[in-house]
Amino acid sequence: MRIPSDSHSHSNFSHDGKERAVTLIERAKSLGLEYYAITEHLDRDYKYCRSERFIPQLRLPAYYRSVEKLREKYAESDTYVAFGVEAGFCPEVVDWYLKMLPRYRFDVIINSIHTMDGGDAYFGKIFAGKTQSEVYNRYLDLLLESVKVPYDYDIVGHIGYVTRYVSFENYTLCQEEYADKIDALLKEIIARDKTIEINTHIRHKEMMFLPERKILERYYELGGRNVTFSSDAHLAESIGHRYEMVRNLAKEIGFTHWTVYKMRKPHKIEIE
Repeated sequence: MRIPSDSHSHSNFSHDGKERAVTLIERAKSLGLEYYAITEHLDRDYKYCRSERFIPQLRLPAYYRSVEKLREKYAESDTYVAFGVEAGFCPEVVDWYLKMLPRYRFDVIINSIHTMDGGDAYFGKIFAGKTQSEVYNRYLDLLLESVKVPYDYDIVGHIGYVTRYVSFENYTLCQEEYADKIDALLKEIIARDKTIEINTHIRHKEMMFLPERKILERYYELGGRNVTFSSDAHLAESIGHRYEMVRNLAKEIGFTHWTVYKMRKPHKIEIE
């Protein structure tokens, strides 16, 4: 099956990226992608964490110099190669992003949450001694706050991130207790005309993608139509991972197009 687009990936400019940007781009070209985006981690939120503050930050000027060279190199490519960042949210970073993001001519900005109250959910320590209600309500409150930020962005990243790493038996966000907050979040995304990514970079015995299907169905029911496919690849071999599954899911729900961004402007690609 042809993979038309992939809106989220990381090269070794990111602290957890494994391969050079050129390697990723050449892989995307070989797969025949019409659109491919490299979106490096801009984890300014780690500056306000206990352990993660020591993880190397993205060197924005150096990254952008590389972006300009790669844009020139692939200007005539059949694959549109987009460049951007994944801006990690916490309340303390808002002013910095508001000042710094406009300085760079990116194609796309992903707004994501990885950290809560001083720790990345990836490491799990932030859940110690907390109930599911405490964790999920706090996460959803932060998620809504992140969507309302004054700095500009295009895509809301991996909604449900914390569910990847919790040990609760019933891990789902789709419970009655959280329905009103999920609705408030989705309505805000729709009102701001932002895009939800369907992210397949999941290491979980039951989940294959985020957000969960019920959240995507509710988004569509409320009038949301902007979705994009994101492998969140950290290796060239992972570009387009689980695309066929996500394509079928999107079509079943009713979505007809992927939304991608070129120079911060939305473009539509038909879901075939």
